[in-house]
Amino acid sequence: MAEQESWISALLDFGGVLATFVTAVATIFLWRVTKLLAKETTRMVEASDQPHVVATLAPNRWSLRHFDLVVENTGNATAYDIKIAFNPPLENGEARREDAKIPFEQVSVLKPRQELRSYLADINVLEGKSFEVTVSWRHGSKDKPRETNVYTLSMADYIGASELGRDPMIDLARSLEKVEKSLGSMVRSRRLKIDVYTSGDRRQERQETRAALDRVEPRRMSAGAGQQSSDDVAPGAGS
Repeated sequence: MAEQESWISALLDFGGVLATFVTAVATIFLWRVTKLLAKETTRMVEASDQPHVVATLAPNRWSLRHFDLVVENTGNATAYDIKIAFNPPLENGEARREDAKIPFEQVSVLKPRQELRSYLADINVLEGKSFEVTVSWRHGSKDKPRETNVYTLSMADYIGASELGRDPMIDLARSLEKVEKSLGSMVRSRRLKIDVYTSGDRRQERQETRAALDRVEPRRMSAGAGQQSSDDVAPGAGS
């Protein structure tokens, strides 16, 4: 009986030690999983809070043959100290001076979803070309490393492009421009022809109306008298 109790006691002790060991292993495992989840969460937060700057050549709203240089921050964080380089270098079109500086080669700050746009050249200058674009920026202070994005921009993407109709905003702008020109010509004119309707005009109009009624009234009375005479003569003629 004593031996049986000792075996039971030993078995219970062993079970307690085993349970303690399993708990310790589970705690260590849970700690590692929690640490891994914390790292992944931090990485996802950092990845979701990143700027991403791209530079493209897009058709101008007024004409498909003319292109704008567009720099946009498509990320969801502010980009600083942005530098943009095209290889081969961009050239100015006919509407810009040949010695004019290419815009947006350096941009100090670009907020999320912010876009900078400037006319560059027509299709004759850009047709058939392909550019290697290098865009770099910082996400914060100068102590942080620069992030770089390198890609190829081909103008062959716009071969065969066309448009149906015009942008309603462009039609509105042209209509407002016509109104502005009309108003400008009126303001610049030294003499304005103005028709004024005064109380004297109203008095003269009433007098003319009264005179017309006075001329009509005798005619109406004479016509009524003639009709009555005809009615009086008719019975005698029948007898």
